[in-house]
Amino acid sequence: MKICGLWVVHVLTLAFFAWGDDNIQQTRNDRGTFYYGTFPSSFSWGVGSSAYQIEGAWDSDGKGESIWDVFTHRKGKVFMNQTGDSTCDGYNKVKEDFELLKELKVSHYRFSLSWPRIIPTGIQAEGINEKGIKYYNDLINILLQNKITPLVTLYHWDLPQKLQGRYGGWQNISMVTYFNDYANLCFERFGDRVKHWITFNCPWSVAVHGYETGKHAPGMKLMGTGAYKAAHHMIKAHAQVWHSYNKNWRIKQQGMVGISLTTEWGEPVDISNQKDIEAADRFIQFHLGWFANTLYNGDYPQIMKELIGQKSAHQGLRVSRLPTFTSQEKSYIKGTVDFLGIGHFTTRYITSRNYPSTHSPSFYTDRDLTELVDPRWPEPESNWLCSVPWGFRRLLNYVKTHYGNPMVFVTENGASEKMQCVELCDEWRIQYLKGYINEMLKAMKDGANVQGYTAWSLMDMFEWDDGFSERSGLFYVEFQNKNKSRYPKASVPFFKRIIAANGFPNPREVENWQRKSIETCSTMNQLLAAEEQRNTAANILRLIHDPLTTHMEMVTEIVVPTVFTICILISAVLLMILLRRQS
Repeated sequence: MKICGLWVVHVLTLAFFAWGDDNIQQTRNDRGTFYYGTFPSSFSWGVGSSAYQIEGAWDSDGKGESIWDVFTHRKGKVFMNQTGDSTCDGYNKVKEDFELLKELKVSHYRFSLSWPRIIPTGIQAEGINEKGIKYYNDLINILLQNKITPLVTLYHWDLPQKLQGRYGGWQNISMVTYFNDYANLCFERFGDRVKHWITFNCPWSVAVHGYETGKHAPGMKLMGTGAYKAAHHMIKAHAQVWHSYNKNWRIKQQGMVGISLTTEWGEPVDISNQKDIEAADRFIQFHLGWFANTLYNGDYPQIMKELIGQKSAHQGLRVSRLPTFTSQEKSYIKGTVDFLGIGHFTTRYITSRNYPSTHSPSFYTDRDLTELVDPRWPEPESNWLCSVPWGFRRLLNYVKTHYGNPMVFVTENGASEKMQCVELCDEWRIQYLKGYINEMLKAMKDGANVQGYTAWSLMDMFEWDDGFSERSGLFYVEFQNKNKSRYPKASVPFFKRIIAANGFPNPREVENWQRKSIETCSTMNQLLAAEEQRNTAANILRLIHDPLTTHMEMVTEIVVPTVFTICILISAVLLMILLRRQS
């Protein structure tokens, strides 16, 4: 585990120095000691995954293309030009992966449906793929037969490519109708057994990274407008699906429809500075409030409307870049949430920064703030993810206070790491889960209505634009092995013990969990590392003897990882020499 945020260490250290160490300690150390206790007996424990990240079989059994299929097949969009074409091969491993769920003894499993696997073009009138329907029926049935509740997401980012190509995807209002048709088909085919539906997973990422920065599929860069328009249509689509379920399916099926919103917590750098306090609130409003405030209260947060409206006017626009809802639409949207899914991974310190309207329009500059991190926060090898457990409690309490203490399911929480070699002894993930789950328990003690927790993720998967360079799973996946073998990391027995105890009974027992989890993984880690070395040697021989292998394949599969490893070793040696000289 590294120390977090080297890219802003200088800036943040200056801010802390100006503020004063005494103030830091007084306000930041209010997280208290570790709380030993248990969750309510009805609390639900689970793990999660998503269709594109885990299934593979991208063009099998009648599945249509998704925007991620097309995006990843373009060069330069994903790390090392990797794709999710086969990823974990989950499509062909339902029974095998179910055994992983049994080992954990979870009470729910969160997964998503692939829209183009069910409706290849995205338009129901153009045909339904019954093989796709059967795949999800089989998955749902095997879960229920073993008393595992399915939490099903309708949209986890894999829009049918036909809808993007023909209409521009979520930039087009027609998506509302097509999504509603798809959702109603799912209610019809699966709703007799599925009682927990999630319309969208993290629509913020779909809007900002898909239609503003172009970092994610479909890769559009419509700065200052694209994200707002996409979000506007997704909010309308969610509301229509909720009303469809309420009207046509609720009485018969007795289920619930919610949404999953992933957000970081924003903490003011200086809690005595009103500008920083307001900036931290803007951070939350432009992230969580953008969707949550609209669904619970019927309209966008006031600060979003004011800021974007003012900047739009200064940029010479007659109307705001942020779309508006009619009074009828506000009434239609308000209250369309049976439960709120919360995804959370990390926290940022926030300070105010004024971006003049002369800047090019942008979602990020509209917020008038800067995100910072504390260089002392632990970082599990992923530059974006610092371990800051206390932010989770604050976020859950914020939801309780601002949205009427709704029923909450934690739908995503976990840590990823960048790995160049096999590592099953993920002690840093154990510390992360231990800290975040404990802060969730404290929030529930504060009165937050949290009903369940989903660790993200079940296994290592395709991580979007990072490809396979990051691993977030409890189970390690050998992606280079044709069988895509799965192996438990140390976090598996640890999380399993939390589930079995329904919390944290006492210090001695929890310490024993951690020690035994690390001991268990060590032997398997050595065996798997040795196997990987043999596979690497075999790959080298194959590349040498195969005349059709390109030089580029040699570089990407062998040379780059080798050079990277050598650089790490050299850096470690130099660091040791430097430390010895200083001592």
